[in-house]
Amino acid sequence: MHDHLGYFLYDDDTERGVICLLDSMNRETLIDTFLEEWSHARTSHLVDTEDHSDDPWHHPGFWAEYGRIVSASREREW
Repeated sequence: MHDHLGYFLYDDDTERGVICLLDSMNRETLIDTFLEEWSHARTSHLVDTEDHSDDPWHHPGFWAEYGRIVSASREREW
């Protein structure tokens, strides 16, 4: 996980995925990273036809889901 705090790995064969997180993060960074990776998991099946070659992992569908999840998480006390 060089240069990453976490990542989402999807297995096409089983249609399942796993979120991997660096174990040395503080609670706030851990939650923020999990929310981002959960957003990747929720949008991994979306096909974006626009060119996002500068950042192919963070397409508009991802950002919409990420915003929804972050907004919902602010209503919770961790």
